[in-house]
Amino acid sequence: MHNGWDERVALIEQIYEAALDPQVWPDVADRLADLAGAPICQISTCNGIMRTVVNITPRVPPEALRRYDEYWVYHNPLIAIGRRQPIGEVLSIHDLMPRDELMRTAIYNEFFSPLGLEEKIGARLEDDGSSWAALGVWRPARMGAFNGRTIRLLKALIPHLQQALQMNARIAEIEMLRTASAELLDQLGQGSILVDGACRILFANRTAETILADQVGLLRDAAGVVRSSLYTETCLLHKLVAESAERAGVSEAGAGGSQRISRGKLRAPLTVLVIPLRAATDWLAPRRAAAILFVTDPEAASGPNAAGLRYSFGLTQTEAAMAVEVVKGGGLKAAAARLGIAPTTARTHLTAVFSKTNTRRQADLVRVLLQGQSAFCNITPAGHHLP
Repeated sequence: MHNGWDERVALIEQIYEAALDPQVWPDVADRLADLAGAPICQISTCNGIMRTVVNITPRVPPEALRRYDEYWVYHNPLIAIGRRQPIGEVLSIHDLMPRDELMRTAIYNEFFSPLGLEEKIGARLEDDGSSWAALGVWRPARMGAFNGRTIRLLKALIPHLQQALQMNARIAEIEMLRTASAELLDQLGQGSILVDGACRILFANRTAETILADQVGLLRDAAGVVRSSLYTETCLLHKLVAESAERAGVSEAGAGGSQRISRGKLRAPLTVLVIPLRAATDWLAPRRAAAILFVTDPEAASGPNAAGLRYSFGLTQTEAAMAVEVVKGGGLKAAAARLGIAPTTARTHLTAVFSKTNTRRQADLVRVLLQGQSAFCNITPAGHHLP
């Protein structure tokens, strides 16, 4: 076991390398385990809303780690107890739960003990209420409890691990913005907001910022969470985002949806379209983007025009008019009413639009139209700008 000052300095340098390159985290975990006199070190993050776990535990067999990530992390009584302890405080597993009680738990008998994970010290590194990060070093009971030297080592390393995780998270957010940039172009007349599973804003384009600054209908609270002025609308919006979070990175037709946001009797309501974000990231960061909110203000937004849609997708005049109304929001019945046609007729036109735009749902159609808006909303077949 290495315990010299040079080894500790080298580990701290490697921790900051991991902040810039996530591939370095397994080496950090192994090196920290060796310095602590433990076979295993665990550095992990968990997002309770999106139910995602990133576990850096290279010396645990992959199959066991998969079982933990998929099942035991949600059936581990030590997590709830640990999350009530002060951030950064180094505690042993027996500080969290008496030995006799721990040895009667399912996770101890079916997971910890068979892997020799019987003695542990660790700390909670971060916790924002919905996601958290933690550090732990583990060894078999036969090696005895960890001593004061190991506790002092972890206390010295924790501030560096916390800073590295914060850097990791910030870089991950930047990477997510780059990945989503095609859907968040500032030149869109549509408001675009990138949010995490708790509906906290990660990015808002200029149009969205203008809508939020108005503080009427759609709001940004002190915690950076998107809300409606009405509680019931807020609950529905957050439910759509939470459902998108559960499907993040998975192509699933049922995800997403739309929500109307009231602005009083004198102003038309906003329409918020929730689109699950398909991009994934390997960064060790608990906050991940869950959805993009496209916000339509019928009093300000012009949206794509019918001529551009006819040219871009080969729509008929009636189909293009139907597509324009769908973008305005309110659903099929509202679009039919604005066009002065029966809902059954509107559905027939919408089915044709779906076929020509290779979409199956109104949410998918609006996303396709908005993403292509900058290319076709003001162009005629001859390439001239419309008056």
